[in-house]
Amino acid sequence: MKKLLISVGVLMSLSANAQWVNRTINNDFDAPYKICYTDSKQSTFLKLENISGEIYFYMGGGYFCDEAPIIDLAFIINGVATNFILEGSISSDNKSLWIIDNLLEDEEILKAFKDCSILKIRINDSVCSSETHSFNMSGSTSAINFITK
Repeated sequence: MKKLLISVGVLMSLSANAQWVNRTINNDFDAPYKICYTDSKQSTFLKLENISGEIYFYMGGGYFCDEAPIIDLAFIINGVATNFILEGSISSDNKSLWIIDNLLEDEEILKAFKDCSILKIRINDSVCSSETHSFNMSGSTSAINFITK
């Protein structure tokens, strides 16, 4: 019984580590818009924004040095990594790393995004050292469904 309780506690903490949160933002100046982000205990987070029907996918909460770092994505699906290499771009304040300008345009990455349980992102930055971030992708399919409707 004790092992069962420990196992349930570990599973709950893993699923609570980074699940997708879906929100509609109304700032009273612009039309309400939808966002989705990982609710994470770590400093970095992933975010989706629907801007005029395009789904922007980026990482925030860190400090990024290179203007256009190479980004390695490893979508873990049933224990197997599906890898992609992309060129990202950094916001002017160096606090956001733009991964994909329109996630809906690349069907292969979109499918991996929906199907994966874990997403690992390695930022190959020539100015700063390479960093690797790992995200629990629980709820990623519902996040895509929410933001595209």
